Amino acid sequence: MTDPRRKRQVNVPSGPKKKSTPAPSSYKMSRPTMGRTEVPKPQPKPDPSTQRSGGGGERRQQGGRQGGRQGGRQGGRGQQRRPIPQRPEALKGETWGRIIEHDTKGSIATVMAEKTLVFVRAKIKQDVNMMMPNQRVNIGTDKEARPEVQHFIGMAHLDRMSNMARNDLPLVVQLFIEDHAQHFVDAFYNRAGPLSLKQHSFELLPDVGSKKAKTMVKARETVGVFASIDELNALCRINGVDLLARRFMEELEDKDLQPRLTELLLPVDA
Repeated sequence: MTDPRRKRQVNVPSGPKKKSTPAPSSYKMSRPTMGRTEVPKPQPKPDPSTQRSGGGGERRQQGGRQGGRQGGRQGGRGQQRRPIPQRPEALKGETWGRIIEHDTKGSIATVMAEKTLVFVRAKIKQDVNMMMPNQRVNIGTDKEARPEVQHFIGMAHLDRMSNMARNDLPLVVQLFIEDHAQHFVDAFYNRAGPLSLKQHSFELLPDVGSKKAKTMVKARETVGVFASIDELNALCRINGVDLLARRFMEELEDKDLQPRLTELLLPVDA
């Protein structure tokens, strides 16, 4: 047994030991050798007359550069401008046309030529008021005789017209035929004959079949020739202007439709 009075040596942890930091070094870096300092030499004073002439030369050179740039830009802009289109070849022999649509914002009008019923886009002069459909305008070659048209932009196509123009076109065609009703009575209704053994020329008109065509032929035989559009409508019980206008519209919409009354009955004799 051990003696209780014996001193026991107990090892108590004293915590982590601190690391000893080395003393800072007393060594200091020496200043680098700079060498011999150079003394700046005195510069000669510039001549005022030379400065003025040189500055003017620089200004002239800068002005020349700016002028060249501006001239190049202006020249480039001038080259980008499109030339005014020439009068379309399809308007050869045309003098009068009828307004289909007039866009006052862009001063552009769609016009139907009276002799061939072709469509053209024209630039309208700025001082011209809004023109209504069916208004007649001069589209001839003499620019001084054209008070509304400034120049022509190009041909117009039916499938590219606005909805308003497409809606007004049948009315313009009908009013054109109505203004020259006697011409179409003499050129078509009084001269129309059989196309074949089974078909008459009257059957080219919409809603006119073989039975109706025979009735129209008999009505014409009773009077010899129709004296006017009113006599035609009364004896045949039709609207001769409306039927012919609808046929013209069918041919304008379908270029392959044959035979073409627009080619056989036009131009209108003045």
